[in-house]
Amino acid sequence: MKIKNILKNKGYQVFTINENERVCDAADKFTKYKVGALIVMAEKDNITGILSERDILKCDFTHGMAERKVKDIMTPAEKMIVTTPDDDIQYAMNIMTEKRIKHLPVFSQKKLEGIISIGDLVKAQLDNIEFEAKTYLDYILGKLPQSENLEY
Repeated sequence: MKIKNILKNKGYQVFTINENERVCDAADKFTKYKVGALIVMAEKDNITGILSERDILKCDFTHGMAERKVKDIMTPAEKMIVTTPDDDIQYAMNIMTEKRIKHLPVFSQKKLEGIISIGDLVKAQLDNIEFEAKTYLDYILGKLPQSENLEY
């Protein structure tokens, strides 16, 4: 299964935040949209990075959170780990496991297509396993479609 199959099923919506917004505004967006990562944008709609819940948790707030900017704690675009729609989901799972990340932006020819989470990958794998199990069970029980009903 490919990343594009996951995006087709879950949708292509990506939530963003401006790099000059406050970290507490990002925390509010995580809660409001029920997501764990936001794509960070500059004034001219240029992607400048990604911000995850983990970035906030790792942040040193000894100097206060109220005015801390997203750009101060985000992962910059040049360090973002990304995938493409044509990558296999096993490849994405391996990357996420190796790098210990939970979100992967999906790019096609420098255009953001969506973002996937480890939860999306697990759900896709479970759906695939359930389909295979049902197919095998149908085969064992002789519930396969009759050949005269098939179109060639």
